[in-house]
Amino acid sequence: MNSAEPFPLIGELAPLGDGRSAALIGPDGAVEFFCPLRFDAPALVFPLLDRTRGGRLRIGPAAAGDDGAGLSCRRRYLDGTAVLVLEWAGRSGSARVTMAMAWPAPEHGQELLWLIEGLEGSVDVEAVFDPRPGFGADDACPVPTAEGARLEHPDFTAGFAVSGINLHLNGAAVHGHGALQAGDRWAARLRLDPAGTRPVPCTADPVEVAAALAVTAKAWQDWTSHLVYDGPGREAVLRAAITLKLLIYAPTGAVTAAVSTSLPEDPGGERNWDYRYTWLRDASFTLNALYQLNCRPEAAVFARWLCRTTAAGGLPLRVLYRIDGTTQIPEASLTELDGYRSSRPVRTGNAAETQLQLDSYGELLDCLSICEVFGEDLMRREWSHFRRLVDFTAAHWHEPDSGIWEVRSRPRHFVHSKALAWTALDRGARLAELHRLPGDISAWREAAGKCRAEVFESGVRDGHFIRAYDDPGMDAALLLLPIVGFVAGDDPIMLATVDAVRAELTPGDTVLDGLLYRYLPARPGSSGDGLDGAEGAFAIASFWLVESLALAGRTHEAEKLFAGLAALGGELGNLAEEIDPATGEQLGNTPQ
Repeated sequence: MNSAEPFPLIGELAPLGDGRSAALIGPDGAVEFFCPLRFDAPALVFPLLDRTRGGRLRIGPAAAGDDGAGLSCRRRYLDGTAVLVLEWAGRSGSARVTMAMAWPAPEHGQELLWLIEGLEGSVDVEAVFDPRPGFGADDACPVPTAEGARLEHPDFTAGFAVSGINLHLNGAAVHGHGALQAGDRWAARLRLDPAGTRPVPCTADPVEVAAALAVTAKAWQDWTSHLVYDGPGREAVLRAAITLKLLIYAPTGAVTAAVSTSLPEDPGGERNWDYRYTWLRDASFTLNALYQLNCRPEAAVFARWLCRTTAAGGLPLRVLYRIDGTTQIPEASLTELDGYRSSRPVRTGNAAETQLQLDSYGELLDCLSICEVFGEDLMRREWSHFRRLVDFTAAHWHEPDSGIWEVRSRPRHFVHSKALAWTALDRGARLAELHRLPGDISAWREAAGKCRAEVFESGVRDGHFIRAYDDPGMDAALLLLPIVGFVAGDDPIMLATVDAVRAELTPGDTVLDGLLYRYLPARPGSSGDGLDGAEGAFAIASFWLVESLALAGRTHEAEKLFAGLAALGGELGNLAEEIDPATGEQLGNTPQ
């Protein structure tokens, strides 16, 4: 790939997935980021992080037609699916490419599928497979086969096949061109098989690939037909549900925070993190969404994973876990990579895993409570584990922690952390009393009362909640307090908090009133977060604002903001972690 080729906008990336990993597809149909067989595996192609070293994987019309005129491209997902359709049109002709990851995934393996159809005239189509396994650190190179190429790697075997195009091997890259005429139907397939299994021959018969795409589309439509939602923004919610399903690692049921690593919150800066893991802070949001949408099998498997993983990992809880439930996620920098738009370092792993975050205990006890609300006792069966979590919270709620945002400055007494510690104590006492479960209920209630009283004594200033006892600034996480039941949504202190959050954390120049920063690291008198640079507005914080407004009885404002946020998802309906408030451009890892 030419290093001068521009990076795609983060909001233009289209995720495809199969329950094992996912591929991010750029606006030209190129695979911009893809990890084989696991979300957290070292990438096979990653031009999204380095235009020179990241390799290339693309099947589609070349940049210009025979007459030199460029082709325009329109993209859409087939309704109710994660099957992507790209339609190109130019003066010389038009073509359609349908892409998906085969779903349900083949046993043990994984397939990325392309169907290329000539619609009008003639279109020059290119096929390129230039793998850079191990984020470019591994030396494995493809070798020619009858229909394409094969790559032997210690962790997997990759087969690549294309019909209609004669491929040539040039160094480590396989490439070729062909003239696609109206009525032509070509296909391509990338097949991956894990080490220790017998590789399946990779072929690109158009009839077979078209059938596999049809099976995938029907499987997705059957799945979405069972979703339950009749509120505002139905299409946006259903698309978000598909994205959530894409982020579930099927072998264990874990939900990964995002597909990507090191997409910047501040382009050119250091706020670049690896999000290909499961964070406990997301657990109750995720579990509640799955149950609300009628994704009960996914919710049950995720709940069991949470119980099994956190019990095996012991106390104190880890902030994040690998999707297979293991710990030890050391943070490292891939110093040889340029990063997205020169955003360095490119990171793998995450050093926040060993921080103390009191909110994690509240999240897990809230998950137990959510299961009970939906008539499931599967987490309650593991009460001995949850009893230990409540006991730990009772013993440690008064300590400073690193907070929901994983600040890399010193620990402090964050109000949100205290409120979630209260949540753990409150839920534990309520459930133990309701179901006559063993535990020191009186001690838990006493700790919950002291915790709540301390927050109202030390965490309220000028009539509203503040970020931390020694930091009077605002924090978007305070919007969660009525959502977890720490305070009523129409309580005067909470109403004042909503207004104070908006007053301090709303960007000065914004495309949408309701976009919020998480906090202001550079605010005079702030404790900061131990990092340089700025960041965008935090997308989910605005959805917390939607819910807080609704709980305050301000439903008209809530619905208006929800519609505005859904529109920022663009033509494909996906949102990244953050949003540039001045332009609406998406920032950070995606999709979230």
